[in-house]
Amino acid sequence: MTADALDAAWVRTWAADVTAQVDSVLAAFDTYYPFPPGRNEVVPAGRPDRGDASPGRPGAPGVAADLLTFYGVIDEVVLSDIGNAFFVHPADTALDDRVELDAAGGAAGDAFVFASDGGGILYAIGPDGGVHRSRAASADSGFEPVTDDLRGFLDRLRDAVARFAATRTPTAL
Repeated sequence: MTADALDAAWVRTWAADVTAQVDSVLAAFDTYYPFPPGRNEVVPAGRPDRGDASPGRPGAPGVAADLLTFYGVIDEVVLSDIGNAFFVHPADTALDDRVELDAAGGAAGDAFVFASDGGGILYAIGPDGGVHRSRAASADSGFEPVTDDLRGFLDRLRDAVARFAATRTPTAL
């Protein structure tokens, strides 16, 4: 395991940090907005009401180990009212949504679309663990590298949530 590889304890800490920031936004939501909040939560893996959304597919070709570690702890992240919205898709959806990365977009090959934002920008993780962002709101627009690994991406997401909680200003990932 590399120094930046995910482990379950790190993912749980990340989830607690994001949840605390989301809770602070929701506590003052009606002070800032004239409408009720939508769904905003980090959904743990294995919740009875979610069914079996386990990443299953052990050893599935091309699935980055960090993505499987993440989905062993978290089923999905729904942040409808944080920034311009952000979503980490459920495991069963992400592991079925493949795109092809071209050499210009980083490591060539199959990648899994595991996240998106409220504007339709897609985030995919390649077999090397690098995270890539679609150039437009379409998988056909091509992808460009964002971070070298999922941990870096999750750090950026946590930071964007914290900035929004502090300033109510959306931050791009």
